[in-house]
Amino acid sequence: MANELASSTSPYLRAHADNPVDWRMWTKDNLAEAARRDVPLLISIGYSTCHWCHVMAHESFEDEAIARIINENYLPIKIDREELPDIDSYYMNALQAMRGQGGWPMTIFATPTGSPFYAGTYFPPAPRGNLPAFTQVLAAVSQSWTERRDEVTEMTKRMDRGLADMASAVSDALPAEAASELLSAEELDSAAESLLDSYDPAWGGFGKAPKFPPLMNLMQLLATFVRLGGTTSARDGALAPDAVDRLGADGHLEGELVLDCLIAVRSTFARIASGGMRDQVRGGIARYSVDRQWFVPHFEKMLYDNALYLRAAVQWAKVERALNPGSKWLALAEREVTDTANFLTADMSDGDRFIAALDADSLNADGVLEEGAAYVVTREKFAEVGEEGLLQLVDSPAAAELSGSVVAAIRIIDWLGMDDVPFDDEHPAPWETSATLAQQESLKNLLSTRLQPARDEKTITEWNSLAITALVEAALYGGAGVSAGEGACAGADGGAGAGASAAVETSSGWGSGAAHLWEAMVARFGTNSSFEVRRSYTGDTPGPGQAGLADWAQFITAGITVRQLPGASVQVSDLKSWSERMFENFTSEGETLEVVDSMGDEILDVRTSDPVDNTVPSGRSAAAEVALLLAEVSVDDGAGVDGLSTGGLLELRDRLLGVYRALAGRAPRGCGHALWQSERALKPVRVATRDTALNSIAARHPGVTLVTGSTGVPGDNGAEVEVPEGAAIVCQGTQCSLPVTTVEELMELLDG
Repeated sequence: MANELASSTSPYLRAHADNPVDWRMWTKDNLAEAARRDVPLLISIGYSTCHWCHVMAHESFEDEAIARIINENYLPIKIDREELPDIDSYYMNALQAMRGQGGWPMTIFATPTGSPFYAGTYFPPAPRGNLPAFTQVLAAVSQSWTERRDEVTEMTKRMDRGLADMASAVSDALPAEAASELLSAEELDSAAESLLDSYDPAWGGFGKAPKFPPLMNLMQLLATFVRLGGTTSARDGALAPDAVDRLGADGHLEGELVLDCLIAVRSTFARIASGGMRDQVRGGIARYSVDRQWFVPHFEKMLYDNALYLRAAVQWAKVERALNPGSKWLALAEREVTDTANFLTADMSDGDRFIAALDADSLNADGVLEEGAAYVVTREKFAEVGEEGLLQLVDSPAAAELSGSVVAAIRIIDWLGMDDVPFDDEHPAPWETSATLAQQESLKNLLSTRLQPARDEKTITEWNSLAITALVEAALYGGAGVSAGEGACAGADGGAGAGASAAVETSSGWGSGAAHLWEAMVARFGTNSSFEVRRSYTGDTPGPGQAGLADWAQFITAGITVRQLPGASVQVSDLKSWSERMFENFTSEGETLEVVDSMGDEILDVRTSDPVDNTVPSGRSAAAEVALLLAEVSVDDGAGVDGLSTGGLLELRDRLLGVYRALAGRAPRGCGHALWQSERALKPVRVATRDTALNSIAARHPGVTLVTGSTGVPGDNGAEVEVPEGAAIVCQGTQCSLPVTTVEELMELLDG
């Protein structure tokens, strides 16, 4: 008989509905039942694309004998970490405090009030290496609960105190005197230098395997490159923008910081784009690479990774276009933009929303669940596809347990370094040759015959919003709303190429589709009188968790970004009203600006506060982006609403970002998004124009923060300075240029 999880909004929880374990959901009533029975909680936390969650479920939770032990001695609770991130964060802190490391599945033993006293991750059904059998753990914990309750009680008291201290440890350690000031250019330079100290010169990225795509740090480095004048210096001949490698004797980059930033970005993007972690057949990237070379992925595909990859690729394309509109680097950047945007719209959208993830595992030909079964190819099958073309199979010790090889495109690296190989209309990029396109089509047909990975179809507001923002930025870069011939994807001379019209049509589809998704999300959250952002929903049913700061912030940022599309109907008054509620709910005044990530859980009463950018931007740095962008658009709507004036927003922005002074030099990999916002905040530039051609130029320029329809700046008579038809005005704060009417004039202003 199905357990309580059958009615859950989480696909991950519903997958356990037929387990013999009497799983319950995270509710007060269930914890009260544990208290009545006087049994501890067994809390199992995971998510739908977690490989080892599947393994433990199959080995232990589907086993009748193990289930009987659990049901008799515990009240078992299943939690989807993506629906209840604050609960996951609380117990992850407990796990790390007890074990020194964390991971999923997370296995927590707690009192009926939720206080943890023992924790682990995956436990096998029989002893394996240093891991005890799960049945041994269950027996030992149950014995401690019944025979040594005083020790358990003392343990929970110490842990509760420690976790309470941990929740405020980061903010308590921040220097109050520096927390309200924006990081200086010198501090941002130091942060970039510190980040580059961990750069992997052989394979790109930072640190060792496993490697996660460092997308927020790449955007940080691109912004540093632009601030230091890299785009204009290269055109002036002061830099060698085609340089690939400048290593000192110690294996680190050496030379001017500005060029080191570009080298690290190019190398990392090129290695990811040519490796096996990047799906060379359908587009998109997997969650991380098992090996240092980006060859072998952990195959699940997360919405947030692909959204951030698209945002970063757009920023990279803007820089490469400014350096040389006919370069191979730009061609590769635009390939990543196009393929990732198309992957998001084709494989991760579902009507009026995005799904959360695609699983790493799927059923193989023998009906056995296997990681990568939908993606790997044997040598024999690849020979049938044909080896003429860019795509090839890669061998790596990290792939030893896979049933085939991973498809990669590592010859891209060779092509980028071949100065004697022409690149023009008659000599296309290697991914555009007829042989490669034939390979791709054959592989698509082959892989489409296999059973496909499960889809986690719940919608998470934070991730959904990240994807909308990324798609709109890709659309603006591609020339959405611009007449054919003015879009990106231009020919080698920077003019319109043969595919410009098709590229504009495609990018317009990205933009209109993203705008539709955002409007559907707004409608789902209710009218102004009953408006409430939700953390997640499946179909039209909200999930159990309240929206956190990151959900609110990314939702508002998506709205500000959508507003840049021609014809968008997003109202500044709504953006301000929602922002006011967000800052009211998640921040409070103190010696420093106090920021919390969640509204708190009714059971644990925990409000986390973690400023670190991890797999996604932290709530704090996401809120800083809202303050940064809203300050730029709010001038369109007067002085502000209920205290959210432009000046107030700028002060909020600085106070939100100022705390990263303590992390920037020592741990820049943990605050990439915050450092990117800090770079943008030093010199935000907005372009006011209603002209489609000038709008397109502004949207593709790496130094522009926002494109808007009006200046919002009062003139001498008190009325707003109007933008003449067919003109553009460039503004920093209330300082604006005279109107310009040509592309050349606008470029001269922006480059200056």
